[in-house]
Amino acid sequence: NESLAIDGEGHLWVFVSGRGRGRPGFIYRSRVPYNISTFELVSEREITYPQPIWVTGRGFLHCFTKYTRGRELYWSTSVDGRVWTPDRKLAGMGGHYQVTEARDGVIYTAFNYHPGGNVDKRTNMYFAMTSDMGATWTTIDGKKFETPITDTNSVALVHDFEAEGRLVYMKDMQFDSDGRPVILVVTSLHHMPGPQGDPRIWTVVRWDGSRWIQREGTRSTHNYDMGQLWIEDSLWRVVAPTEPGPQRWGAGGEIAIWESTDRGDSWVKTRTVTRESRYNHSYVRRPVKAQPDFYAFWADGDPDEPGPSRLYFMDREGDCVYRLPDTMAGDSAKPERVSD
Repeated sequence: NESLAIDGEGHLWVFVSGRGRGRPGFIYRSRVPYNISTFELVSEREITYPQPIWVTGRGFLHCFTKYTRGRELYWSTSVDGRVWTPDRKLAGMGGHYQVTEARDGVIYTAFNYHPGGNVDKRTNMYFAMTSDMGATWTTIDGKKFETPITDTNSVALVHDFEAEGRLVYMKDMQFDSDGRPVILVVTSLHHMPGPQGDPRIWTVVRWDGSRWIQREGTRSTHNYDMGQLWIEDSLWRVVAPTEPGPQRWGAGGEIAIWESTDRGDSWVKTRTVTRESRYNHSYVRRPVKAQPDFYAFWADGDPDEPGPSRLYFMDREGDCVYRLPDTMAGDSAKPERVSD
């Protein structure tokens, strides 16, 4: 579970997740800017689910999890990635999963909570932001609050999914043309795979300047179907495994593109990207500042038993899908085109 960041000098940083308190996390730095040939181990720390953000002129703000009283959210800052401030807790309500993003030096995080520390009951949505590298945290409308958040009815609460009996699985966060956050989640009725969790609803929650607006999109077959959101002016797109795959009730499925031109109020499937696959596809990721020919990438695999997993990427329209070779004899190899 590595996360990547690039600092102001072009060094590539790799934050490798640990596992709870039993296995530490690691932070590596490329020895040469914009070069992946050699890395140095910078530190070994208690970090899980690392989400590092480089802020120009300020350094790193690192949002991550520690297994203290559940999977609680923390942050730490560093000017150079080597010396870090003491870990500070952002939220401790039994445990949380989060998605983070940054825009114009402001860091945003959206997260759920685990009632009683039970990850199978993850629910609700909370939102927090900081414009001063964690010195103060506020709600979207500027209300300051003390950390850590320990009240489930905190001012940071966006929507009470718990009252509706629905679980919440965090997927992504982006910003609309006005710079306002848009959060993508899947909600479900049950933590176990299978039809008892239906309907599993892809849901967009956006801030319109005065209130949070929630809109439902398509359906899915698994809580861990993972896709992301692209916002390109008035065109909003979700690329995700929303279509049933060969392992129907396992994580993933067939990849599809969904589009909205009314800020997420309605969605239309414009393309099914993969078809008649042997294994489910999932964990679609959005590259940062990439060419249109490398618009999204993901992996396939059998969620029901151990087996092979291959990496894929597609162009912006989803017309061309490529699979990376299983083995490589040299530093580079040509990917195989698997769709027209």
